[in-house]
Formats: sequence, C-alpha cells, structure tokens
Amino acid sequence: MNREKEQLVDSILNRGIVQEVIPRDKEGLKKRLLEEKLRVYIGADPTSTALHLGHAQNYILLEELRLLGHEVIVLFGNFTARIGDPTDKKTTRKQLTKEEVGYNVSDWIRQIKPLMDFGAEENPPRIMYNDDWLSGLTMEEVVDLASSVTVQNMLERDMFEKRIKEEKPIYLHEFMYPLMQGYDSVAMDVDIELCGMDQTFNALMGRTLLKKYKNKDKFVIATKLLANPETGELMSKSNGTGIFLDYAPFDMYGAVMS
Repeated sequence: MNREKEQLVDSILNRGIVQEVIPRDKEGLKKRLLEEKLRVYIGADPTSTALHLGHAQNYILLEELRLLGHEVIVLFGNFTARIGDPTDKKTTRKQLTKEEVGYNVSDWIRQIKPLMDFGAEENPPRIMYNDDWLSGLTMEEVVDLASSVTVQNMLERDMFEKRIKEEKPIYLHEFMYPLMQGYDSVAMDVDIELCGMDQTFNALMGRTLLKKYKNKDKFVIATKLLANPETGELMSKSNGTGIFLDYAPFDMYGAVMS
C-alpha cells in the first residue's frame, strides 16, 4: 500500500473537516478509498451567486479525492433549485426561474475554478446538472419514488415539526425535494456523497433510493458547518452570512481576521 496515499486519506478523514461518516465505518471507507476508484460527488442548488468558505472547504476536499485517483462530480441542482430545499427553513423557499438558476450556475463555476483543476489532462472533475434526468421523469416514476418514504419520515424533520407547531404551511412540493435530490445518487450511480451536516437528511434519502433501485450502498461524508465563533451564526448563501469567495483579497482577509 502506498504510504503517501494512506497519509493523504488519513488527513482527509481526520483533520477536523469531516464530522460524520455514514455508515459509521471510517476504516471501511478508508480501505475502499485506497483500493478502488470510486465515484464521489458534491451537489448544491445554485439559489444565489454567493459561495462562502464553507463551500470552499468541501470543493477543496473533493479535489483532494480527485488527486487520489477517484472520479469526482460537481453537481449543480439546476432542477432542484427550482423546487426549493426546505432544510432549516421556517417558511417555504421562493421558487426560482430557469433563467435565474442558469445565471447563478455560471457565476458558481467561475468561483469554483480556482479550487479545482477542471483543465487537468488526466481524470478532470466532471460538471453535471440534475435537470438532465429529473425533468424527464414520468409521473409513474415520480409516484414510484414517492412510495419509497412515508409522510411520517418526512415529518420527522425539525423544520417541519416547528412549522406544524407554529401553524405555518408546509407545501407538498417541499416533500418532493429530498426525493428529487436523493434520485441524483441513483442517476449518477455514485459511491460517495460529500455534503454539509445540514444536508444529511437529503443525502440519506439518496442512500435509501440507491439501495432500492440498484441494491448499492453509498457512503455519506458529512462535513462541519462553519460558524461565527462569537455568535454561532452559520455561514449561509441564502441568508447572506459568512465570508464569501467573491470578496476582494483585502476584504476577505479582514473578514477572516474579524
């Protein structure tokens, strides 16, 4: 076994960015990372042009996995962004137009390029869009997807429980969101999903669907969310809080130091 490669895998898994591995089998994941070529992806909805340092750490981590020889995919949720992810939301998200999402995607690619070598001659990162498969699902396929999870499962999500207590509406399309995002894992036939801790419900939905449709287990690597150490406020592209990648160098330095 290549000692340098093993040290890099240990660094990825143990330097403090990875908060949870599902299933809880870091040694099993390490073994597969060292012995196989795996398909790994990060998915994100381009709901705005904002990308912050929390996103950066995940794309850098994905690039490190690519340099280990794994196939990596940067997935843009250009279909799911038009549904609206209900995660951590007290109210229903505004649904975006196709044009708004397309504009955001182009700006995200510009910001991610310094973090990943899209021009690599060997094993470059792939960019994919979930509109390519989700927009073509038939009603029969959507109903079959919906049969994979119960309403009780969905209502276990904290934000839905809070909305019920506060007598705020929950729209049916919000239940469809984790199913659509979960189907990404099936469509791309992935081995690993990399996500923030706030996305583990959606990532586990992908694990459920991949097992159902392809009898395949997927690892989920959930990373820590970056927060203001004084206030505890999380970096958020939706809320406009954090240190953003399109800051001028001087502004970014000042934001980090403060």
